[in-house]
Amino acid sequence: MVRILWHQGESDIQDGKYTEYYEKIQRFFDELRTELSVPNIPLVIGGLGDFLGKTAFGAECMEYQLINEELQKYAHHHENCYYVTVKGLASNPDGIHINAISQRIFGIRYYEAFRNKEHIHEPLTNENELVNECHNRMNTSAEKTYIALEQFTFGKMTYEELLKALQ
Repeated sequence: MVRILWHQGESDIQDGKYTEYYEKIQRFFDELRTELSVPNIPLVIGGLGDFLGKTAFGAECMEYQLINEELQKYAHHHENCYYVTVKGLASNPDGIHINAISQRIFGIRYYEAFRNKEHIHEPLTNENELVNECHNRMNTSAEKTYIALEQFTFGKMTYEELLKALQ
């Protein structure tokens, strides 16, 4: 089943833009669902990180919590719409983007909201374990093919080694 995942960027979290944000996303999501002819498609909305407003490029993003409130309000007032928290996740050194491990954890939270059709307002108790399970699983044949082709492309594998890996 198809779902829409939404993660707000930082462009609306300063200069009082949050005051118009609810109306803006309501119009956007209504038009999106209408244009796609999927009025009840589930929508999973990710919040903004509490690392914003502190350092580097994210220092100016002081109104992130106000945007999170608007996102939560929207999710709580619309059918087939679920909010996912970024609580406890970390940023890259730029202070604005979620770092790699936090992206994986965030993905697990998105999946749980998607699977269970529920809001995720707190970190999951087993999210680190779930991320480890994802990383420690066997690669699929498609993933093995991609990795071998990448190794060959970067000159880290001979053509003969590639052919053997693709068998």
